[in-house]
Amino acid sequence: MIWGLGFFRAMGVTMRNMFRPAMTVQYPDEHLVIPERARWALAHKYDENGAPKCTACMICERECPDDIIHLTVSGDAASGKHIDEYRYELGACMMCGLCVAACPFDAIEMSHEYELATPDPHALVRILLRDVDAASGKRAKTEPVATATGSGAVPAAPAAEGTEDGDA
Repeated sequence: MIWGLGFFRAMGVTMRNMFRPAMTVQYPDEHLVIPERARWALAHKYDENGAPKCTACMICERECPDDIIHLTVSGDAASGKHIDEYRYELGACMMCGLCVAACPFDAIEMSHEYELATPDPHALVRILLRDVDAASGKRAKTEPVATATGSGAVPAAPAAEGTEDGDA
């Protein structure tokens, strides 16, 4: 009675893998190195003063395909916006990163926090910001990069605003 060629192929695979080193990580004691581009939970970025960069433009809320970001804002653009609550439903998030890509002010990011399991379903709803003033929507002015024109001349930089002698 012959078992066939499939048996010997399977035994070849078994013998080849038997002598390889183990690929298992002893999880609670050891952790895998997470790639920089890994996407996990949503997190806010803060400026150098410790204030959130969020301007309450609500683009992240509109762009979320799962509708799990809920932003409650009071005030208006003229008087300044106030973020009453920025709620994030972690349990329903598919961590696609579309909210981060849509944010024009680079105010949110996908963190590297990946130990997100919890037995309490209420812990999967996070309040990321509560009762804070929204950042100003004005972007920081940067110096323009001088480039060579077709004639070989470099265009002059614009005059600085608010010069003391008044000839700006």
